[in-house]
Amino acid sequence: MFEAFFKENYERLNPNARLFHDLLEAISRITNLIEYKDAHHSERVALNSMRLARAVGIDDKSALAQVYFAGLLHDVGEVGIPDVMLHKKGKLSEDEFQLLTTHTAIGQQIASQVAILDIASNLILWHHERWDGTGYPEGLTADETPILAQILSVCDAFDNIRRGGLFSKPEDWEKELVRCAGIQFNPSLVQPLITLTRNGHTDDIERSAEDEEVIEAIERQEDVIGRLSKDYIGIIMNFMLTLMEAKHKESAVHSRRVARLCETMAERLNLSPLEKETLTLAGHLHDIGKMGIPNSIIEKHGSLDDWEYGLIQQHPVHGASILGPLAGFDEVRRTVLHHHERWDGSGYPDGLSGEDIPFLSRVLHLCDLADALSHVRALPRREAGGVRYVIEDGFGSYFDPELSQYFDGDKGSLEVKEAD
Repeated sequence: MFEAFFKENYERLNPNARLFHDLLEAISRITNLIEYKDAHHSERVALNSMRLARAVGIDDKSALAQVYFAGLLHDVGEVGIPDVMLHKKGKLSEDEFQLLTTHTAIGQQIASQVAILDIASNLILWHHERWDGTGYPEGLTADETPILAQILSVCDAFDNIRRGGLFSKPEDWEKELVRCAGIQFNPSLVQPLITLTRNGHTDDIERSAEDEEVIEAIERQEDVIGRLSKDYIGIIMNFMLTLMEAKHKESAVHSRRVARLCETMAERLNLSPLEKETLTLAGHLHDIGKMGIPNSIIEKHGSLDDWEYGLIQQHPVHGASILGPLAGFDEVRRTVLHHHERWDGSGYPDGLSGEDIPFLSRVLHLCDLADALSHVRALPRREAGGVRYVIEDGFGSYFDPELSQYFDGDKGSLEVKEAD
């Protein structure tokens, strides 16, 4: 799968591409988008978990890397929790709390899509266990919880304590950590964390040379290189689609349908294998930028106000930002960035028009809107169907008019036919 894409962009042009490093950077950008409520929380938790692990004597680079990855992704399962609940002021109801507890299992499922994060995915599952056994999801007590999960837990809570507004003075949050030692946290981890903080080692969100060495050591491992090289594109795509499905299942299903339409369009347009795979990948990932859009806006019934529509218009930019660190994905990134541009220049984000719009973006735009319209219940119906009416009326305004010969609206959906 995607053999031509991998061969061209990695084996030929980038034989020494830092595959794991690039994937890690893309994951970091996704977590920052998800955390529109608290930017950089996960990056701080990741780095502080790795630093605390070193401080208590863990020097195995694989273990350090796994706790770092788990820190980056520890809250990724929150994409499956309604954002109105995540932002709720006051105490959650019992039902709401039970729903919130599922985010650790959702996070484990998402992280497990990247095989080399197998240990990290379990740390994510257990990062809300407590020393006294009152945590979730399994109620583990004391050292029943692996030490790396204990480290992740205390660093996560510590960051929330320091930045939650309740404990603004150092002596206040230190007292809170000490109070929770032996109840919520492993008591042997509390003082090392306080010492790290007093010495100024828990505020920097940039990886140091020592931190980078951990990442590079993992990337040099033959089994990691082998697993990534074997199915790098599939790993990226499955990870992101699983993430999308957890956040908004309808968007993930829509993306898969759009990818199939893109594949069919590519065949009839006689695109090269590389162009076909690039377009298909863009179809799968065109809405990944919606990770940064609250579900309350994505799922809103009725018209969006100007502010809400402005947020929606940012999703191609967010998507391009996520794909930006991935070497070899330049054309996919460009296709995703411009898939809402319109032939007449009235689209977004850059208002490109005509042939200034990348060709693959023009094809993706047609496939995207045709599928969306085919699955809108309230679509206006006129003779041969609402899809045909809206799409055919859009050639020359929304869509490249040359693509009209590939659209057949008789059945109320996009079908590809031979050019006249």
